[in-house]
Amino acid sequence: HLNVRKSGNGPIQALHKSGRQSGTYAKGRRRRTQMSVNEKQIVIDKDAFQGIGFNDLRKFARNHQLLVCDTLLYECLTDTGNRRLLDRCRKLIESGAYYCSCSAEFLQWEGRNLTPYPRFLPDLQKTERIRKGSVRPEGSFTPQELEKILGLRTRIAKDILIRTVERVGPRISSERPDIATNVKTLTRDTCDRMAQWLEGLDVVGMHDLAVRSMPDGWAYDDASFCRSREWISWQYFRLASVLANEYYYLAQTGGIPGGRRAEHDHQDMEYVLLLSRADALITRDKKLSEPLAIAAFPNKDVFSNLDEVPEEYVCNWS
Repeated sequence: HLNVRKSGNGPIQALHKSGRQSGTYAKGRRRRTQMSVNEKQIVIDKDAFQGIGFNDLRKFARNHQLLVCDTLLYECLTDTGNRRLLDRCRKLIESGAYYCSCSAEFLQWEGRNLTPYPRFLPDLQKTERIRKGSVRPEGSFTPQELEKILGLRTRIAKDILIRTVERVGPRISSERPDIATNVKTLTRDTCDRMAQWLEGLDVVGMHDLAVRSMPDGWAYDDASFCRSREWISWQYFRLASVLANEYYYLAQTGGIPGGRRAEHDHQDMEYVLLLSRADALITRDKKLSEPLAIAAFPNKDVFSNLDEVPEEYVCNWS
């Protein structure tokens, strides 16, 4: 059982107010007014967002469909060591990037509509709100509010990763000691190990786990919900199960991580989840995001720098 709860609405409301930016962009292109669902979508995580030159990112966003997801806003909002990160998110969206949501909204949408979420991830209405400046200023959040936002997502991560292992681990060790022993002999390569987890999970399927784990009222009809891997819900519980297995492995080989690490790992999983729709992820996280993305979505692209992105990702907007 993997507990899922609504992750709150803080990050999207926390960007500085600013007038809408306009003008001519790179190579003479202006901001597009219409978009095609066939354009390649690129997700960027916080490691890459901080590690790549910001002017380069703004130029890149002018002719690529770059997604600034809710998880990135959340991580920038709660990074008390760098209060300018959220303002950079706003400026990047003004330059041409698009806002998209996170797992809670996708799962609720699929639960209501009982069909897989569409491929197109950008939320055009919220993107426009950010560009027009009709959002809550970052500085207006009190320390208590920030602590509440961080605490909620930490509890979700602990429920999914730490408490699952704490509940199931002792039973496995008692009833199936052979499994506990075999886990310790798994490869030390994270990507290969995750690929092994996925081999077993993809045989079992995610429908039953999803139905058991969804909060009351989120799925209008259990029998029709999360029926195949085309659902984002299916991919969410698939990835969450991989991380739960990974935490069991860590518990057997050196100790289960703490709550803050679990919260960080769950956010990394949120970026990777978007590859169920997006075409590429830009990340510099070698410990989890990159190996999980490669193992879970081997047909998608994973980049660490902008110059690795091929020409086919360029959007020729008129």
